[in-house]
Amino acid sequence: MRLRTLVCALVCGAAVFGQQAWQVKEFPIGCWRGPSPAHNTLEHYQRVRDCNFNIVGPSGGYTPKSHRALLDLAAKAGLKAILVDGRISSQMVMRDDWKSLVTQIVADYASHPALYGYYLHDEPSSVLFDPLGKISREFERQDPTHLPYINLLPTYANNRQLGTPTYADHLQKFLQISTPRVISYDHYALLKKGGVRADYYENMELVQVASQRSGIPWWYVHNSGAYSGYRVPTEAEMRWQVYTSLAYGTKGIGYWYYWGRLQEDDDRTGVVDRDGKPTRLYHILQKLNGETQALGKVLLPLTWTGAWHVGEIPQGTRRLGGDGIVQLPADKPLFVGLFRAADGTQYAMIVNRDYAAPVEFEAGFLPHVVGVARISAKDGSAAALTSKTRTFTLGLGAGDGMLLRLTTEFDYPKPPKTLTAIDFQFNQRGDMEGWGGLAGLSAEKVAGGTLTMALGAQDPHISRSYLRVPAGTYQGLRVRMRVTSGMAQGQVFWTTSAEPAFSAMRHVNFPTVPDGTWQEYEIPLGKHARWTGKEIRGIRLDPSVGDAKPGAQVEIDWIVGIPAE
Repeated sequence: MRLRTLVCALVCGAAVFGQQAWQVKEFPIGCWRGPSPAHNTLEHYQRVRDCNFNIVGPSGGYTPKSHRALLDLAAKAGLKAILVDGRISSQMVMRDDWKSLVTQIVADYASHPALYGYYLHDEPSSVLFDPLGKISREFERQDPTHLPYINLLPTYANNRQLGTPTYADHLQKFLQISTPRVISYDHYALLKKGGVRADYYENMELVQVASQRSGIPWWYVHNSGAYSGYRVPTEAEMRWQVYTSLAYGTKGIGYWYYWGRLQEDDDRTGVVDRDGKPTRLYHILQKLNGETQALGKVLLPLTWTGAWHVGEIPQGTRRLGGDGIVQLPADKPLFVGLFRAADGTQYAMIVNRDYAAPVEFEAGFLPHVVGVARISAKDGSAAALTSKTRTFTLGLGAGDGMLLRLTTEFDYPKPPKTLTAIDFQFNQRGDMEGWGGLAGLSAEKVAGGTLTMALGAQDPHISRSYLRVPAGTYQGLRVRMRVTSGMAQGQVFWTTSAEPAFSAMRHVNFPTVPDGTWQEYEIPLGKHARWTGKEIRGIRLDPSVGDAKPGAQVEIDWIVGIPAE
């Protein structure tokens, strides 16, 4: 029973879990640990907004009264807020009146235009998924327009912290039990001793898989300051965090943390220092958040379809193969995230995995890509890239990325029209009139009223299926063609409703003149026992039985049936 439940949950997605995905009009960009209660002023919230954040919080230390003041200031600055109300905890469900307490909290804040959501918990173990799910659903019931927010642990948490044997199981149980509207998690990859965590990309892979199966969007909380063994990011490292997560399809980005921290060895390692004054990171994020807003407008409605890597392949990720619509050099530290719009338009975000050095590279595209445009990170506009070869020389700064819009054209083959008559004239340019199945023939072209093909040396043939020619309609075929080389013999095969495969038991040989002159051939079929009285379903023409010289051609003017007498 446990196995059946898990399998159904994996394949049935949101229908099983009952989630309603969080819908947004603007790409969420939030900061944890915003202005403290002692700095609850318009100046500080305007500074948050000027850094191109649109969500402030979660931030602790506030009372309901000071929260309302926070909301007033956030509204004036053009911000939304996620509130940390001390009345909300996983233990509140132990109270008999806990739903009434939710009612009080909703009454305090829900009508305010600056409210974004309610903070419920950070990095819970699976043992808390049940009470948090109850609380989340009750907030949704009483206030469906605001987000009950839970943030999850990363992959490097141990089994005791997760409360599950694997991280994938942790995500699965969270979705099934807590039924969140957003999958949010933090993963601090930039280690103070140098390098990054090996499971950085794997964490995104696992979260994205869970997101796709459930239909619930995911958010990433990045590191924006020195914290418990993590270094202060450089500009390139900040860009690397953002562009890698955008290429993996995140629908929201947060930063831990905004306000400077006294307990660290450098209290200026936040986005602002402990007095609220901008640090080096403030100006980096001001620009980067602006880019995220511009690209986010394009990315929000898109569906992520996968990410593939070249160079040294990170743990838990996939190598780019030859079938990828974008082709990248195998020796570069790159990866590509692919997206699809509702109208089928495809997008590709290429990212430089190296946050220490820029990279130049050749990007190629499959033949059905007929146009490539780069999306501006300043305003989201598209500018066409030009190339005569579908290969582009591109460059990315350290940790940087670029979003491309791909215009594709491909004529998917359709079954030919079923015919009851044999009459093929090849008068319409490019129209093979349903003939196909070429073998030993190539470079087919219909132009000037004829079908022209390069003639191979071994058993060349072409066929036309999807026929329903009534028995007794024709006694043979008439073909006008010219053959420039090969043996002086051709063949016709056919299929019937009773015998639907071409076979040597159903064929007729006929003599040809392979000297390049136009000839009309009459191929008698009516006396063959397997033609007479049969409904014809397909015909195959072998213009030669082989031995054509290199450069040989066959040109066919028409193929028609000879009416039965």
